[in-house]
Amino acid sequence: MRTSDLTPAVLKDLRRPRPFPAISLLMPTHRTRPDNEQDPIRLRNLLGEAARRVREDPSVDRESRLRLERQLDESAVLRLFDAQRAEDGLLVLLAPDDDPQAWQFCSPHDVPERIEVTDTFLTRNLVAAHLFARPYWVLVLDQEESRLYLAHAGNLTEATGHGFPAQPQVPSREDAIPGPAYGTERTGYRAERIAQYVTDIEERFTRAMSERRLPLVLVGSPELTTAFEKVSRHTGATVGRLDLTGADKHAVPQLEQRLAPVFEKIREDRAARAREELDAARGRKAYVAGLAEVWNSVMGHRAALVLVEEGLRAAGRADENHQLHIVDVPPGEPAPEGVETDIVDSLIEEALDADTEVRFVPDGTLPDGVGIAGALRY
Repeated sequence: MRTSDLTPAVLKDLRRPRPFPAISLLMPTHRTRPDNEQDPIRLRNLLGEAARRVREDPSVDRESRLRLERQLDESAVLRLFDAQRAEDGLLVLLAPDDDPQAWQFCSPHDVPERIEVTDTFLTRNLVAAHLFARPYWVLVLDQEESRLYLAHAGNLTEATGHGFPAQPQVPSREDAIPGPAYGTERTGYRAERIAQYVTDIEERFTRAMSERRLPLVLVGSPELTTAFEKVSRHTGATVGRLDLTGADKHAVPQLEQRLAPVFEKIREDRAARAREELDAARGRKAYVAGLAEVWNSVMGHRAALVLVEEGLRAAGRADENHQLHIVDVPPGEPAPEGVETDIVDSLIEEALDADTEVRFVPDGTLPDGVGIAGALRY
């Protein structure tokens, strides 16, 4: 499974409490040789360690232990792991009453190796990857044929619905030269034909946007992208642009490579805007920082934006009044009953349910070592 499959409903199901033990195995993976040859070995070692923990834990009943031992069989899990399409990380989720799941994901940061045996699944890295790999439309404009792609984590998948790929329509018999040959000189005829062409593309793209409204990256010659923006009702959705003539002749891997700096610039701009929003929130006294303050603002549906540093983790529990209590749990030791090993995961889920924008940032991004900060709606 990929992060593109992580809908709010799926995330909510992953985060629900489960009968003990629910096992989460997290590990880095590699896209190319020779590094990726170690991935199956690392996965086998994690499975072996998880099986040992389950076997030696007296609180695990016999029926649950037998079910998990079958799920922890390395051949069964390895079948779920697509090593040929490995990305940056793998999250394996196992529970006695659930089918095993293997999530492969991209990440802008190093993925740690981790084993969690508790009553909930570990979801933080999956959510962070989903937010990092937010999807975009990529519209490639070319005078011979225009194409539409769905970009996810920098990978392009061609969208063949909604009238794409789109070629210029052959004019009627009364018109002059048929076909896509507009000529090279910037005549009134050429400008009119280009306007007709991009208007047709705009109508097709509107159908795609009505089904799935996403940010847009435009690719093409300045002449075509400018003409498209003159007629488009979606210019506000445009977040990036790549000047490239003859883009329809580029194979997908080449196009992905050319677009990589564009997506990196988009991410940098979003991070810069987030910092500006926090600074503005300070100015209007709508800034919160630290786990307890951010927790209260999220639970009160007052948080508009939450920034979380990748390394922030804390054990804790929420009482009947939804107040947060941080609990000191030594590394490697099980959390007391009713205490979540990483309460930050629950905070993120609650924030997403409340339509709060959540962004993960590298450790050290936020001031004063707070680890988490937010901007309030009011």
